[in-house]
Order: sequence, then C-alpha cells, then structure tokens
Amino acid sequence: MSGRDTCIDPDLYESVFDASGDGLVLADRTSTIIRANRRFLRMTRYGQTEVEGVMQWSQITGGGDLAALAVTGTAPAIREMRLQRKDGSFIDAAVTVRTIPDRGLFIVSILDITGKKQVAQALHRRDVILEAISTMAGRFLAAPAWEEEIVRALRSLCTATEVHRVYLFENITDPETGETLMKGRYEWDREGHGGEITTPWLKGLSYQKAGVGEWEIDLRAGKTVFASISDAEETEKQNMEALGVQSVVIVPIHVGGRWWGFIGFDETRQGRHWTEVEIDTLGAAAGIIGSAIHRQETEEAMLAYITESALRLKNPVALLRENIESIYDDIREGSVPKEEILAQIRVQIAAAGQIAENLRELNASIAEGRREIPEAFRIFLRR
Repeated sequence: MSGRDTCIDPDLYESVFDASGDGLVLADRTSTIIRANRRFLRMTRYGQTEVEGVMQWSQITGGGDLAALAVTGTAPAIREMRLQRKDGSFIDAAVTVRTIPDRGLFIVSILDITGKKQVAQALHRRDVILEAISTMAGRFLAAPAWEEEIVRALRSLCTATEVHRVYLFENITDPETGETLMKGRYEWDREGHGGEITTPWLKGLSYQKAGVGEWEIDLRAGKTVFASISDAEETEKQNMEALGVQSVVIVPIHVGGRWWGFIGFDETRQGRHWTEVEIDTLGAAAGIIGSAIHRQETEEAMLAYITESALRLKNPVALLRENIESIYDDIREGSVPKEEILAQIRVQIAAAGQIAENLRELNASIAEGRREIPEAFRIFLRR
C-alpha cells in the first residue's frame, strides 16, 4: 500500500482463516484438500486429520474438478452444490472457487444455504399442496358423495407432498368396550397403488394396542401429530420400523364438531423435516375433507327426515282425503241430512287439526333425535 510492501503476520492469517464465517478450503492442483478451516470441518463433521492431505474435493461432492469450477474472470462464479457429510447426510452450499496461479492452488469458499433451500422448498411444496386442495374442494362440491372423490384427492395430496403414502382412517366404536378404534378406509402410494383399504387388522385397530395412545389424546384435541423414527418412543418406533416408515404426519379430521378420524402422510425413504407452513397446509386439506363429509351427512339427515315424515303422514292424510270425498258424494247425492253432513265436516276438521299437531310433535322429536341437523332447521321444525 502507498508504494510500500506489506507483510501479514502468518499467525494473524491463520486466525483470520479459521475465524471466517464461511467454510474455507485450500486445495492443490490435483484437488486434494491441504488445508480446511474450522467452519468447513463443522459443516462436514470430519476431523482435521481426516481431511487435510487425505481427502479429494470429489469425495464430498460426488465428483467434480476444481479447475473446471474456478473463477475465470473478475466476477465471482457462485455455484450451488450438495456436499456430503461424514454421516452420509447432505448440505446445500453456495461454492466459489478461485485460483492462486503462481502457487498452483485453489481456494474454495463454502456457504451453507441448507436452511434457505429448505424454506424455498417448503414454500414451493405449500403452493403445490394449496393448488391440489383447491382442485380437491371443487370436486368434492360437485360430487354427490365424498367417497367418489376421496381416492383422487389422496392421489393429488401424495403427489403434492412428495411422500410415499397418504391414507384416510375413520373412527369407530367397539360395541363391547366402547373404546375408540381406527378403521382404515382409503389410501394411495407413490407407486400408483390405492383405493379402499381391505387389510382386516386395519378395520378395527385400538389406538392403545397400536402403541399410539398419545395420538388419540392429541388428535381428539385437534392437534397435528408428527413422529420421526429417530426420536420416537420405543413402542412407536417398533411400529414405524415394522411399517418401514421414517417419518409420519397425522392430521385430525373433525366433522360437525366431533373427531371423525385422520389423514396420514408417511415418508419411507428418509427422515423429513416438516415446516409449520407445510403442516398448516395439510390441516387445510383435512378441513376440506371434513367439510365434504359433514355436507353429505347433513344432506342425508335431511333426506332421512323428509322420508320419515312422509311415511308417518301418508296414512292419516290419505284417510282424511277419503272421508272428505265421501262427504262430497253425500252432498252431491242429497241423500244425507244437512245436520249430519255438518257433523261429519266438524269431525274431519278436528282430524286435520290432530294431523297438524302430530306433524309438529314429529318435527320436534326428529329435530331432537338427529343432532346433525343444523340449528336453524332445528328451530324451524320445533315451531
């Protein structure tokens, strides 16, 4: 500087090299790493003696020549790469390679961007899931029965979430013990297999006996359950190992205020980190399915009410009509005295009043007996 040579203390240089916030690597022309700073070692989880003078750059990148990656102009060439750690896991990194021509060396700067990549991937998956949910909602609204669309919905969710398997379970009650059991209804997997679940032991499985009693408590309370085999309880871990599952997300489905069942997402390839954004989106999918089931149950309840009302009223109304027709014939023929005709009419008026009262009582009893009928209809029926 200012025409004078400047000398940097080697110890100071070493301190700066090691204290850098980025991973730094010095490699020779054969791409052998001859120096690595502490940040790089923490990133890759290797020890210093396992790297320096021993490891090739290609060993952590699965290939690649530093000379081909080196900056050739004045602008830095930043490349995104995946680096493999000692334990086999990967990190996403932004890598810049510069040459030191007079020494025949390369200096590599590595910035860990795994967190940013995960956020970007999570947001992308959220958008894909939301698109699948939007399509799913439209199909459920158009379908006369939710069962007609559920397999297609599970297939869309399986593709959007990129998991191995998606499935739907409904709660049933053990007629002998009153215990809540899970009943497998439908599923879809990444290989394109799916439909109704026919496995006998999944048609009435106890949460307690399955080793997931805590799930029942959380799901009933509306909480989403996440489990990873790496930190699962022993019984839960055994179940996951038996099913070949690395991680699972279980989202409760509530219908008209009651806990109906759940939708599950299994990942079998590797442990997966689910962000809050993704889990919230899965909750929206469960909400759409719950709404479709509730709509169908409400429509079926109203149809049952109408059918029951019609059956109970058919005979009394038919009898009233026959009696009035008989009175009409008597008046037309003139064979019955006027006083007797009037008496018959008064009897039929009373009968009509009794039918109206019976209808009101019928409405009230049906409204009380069918809790799934909306409150607005319930108030109307009681009047």
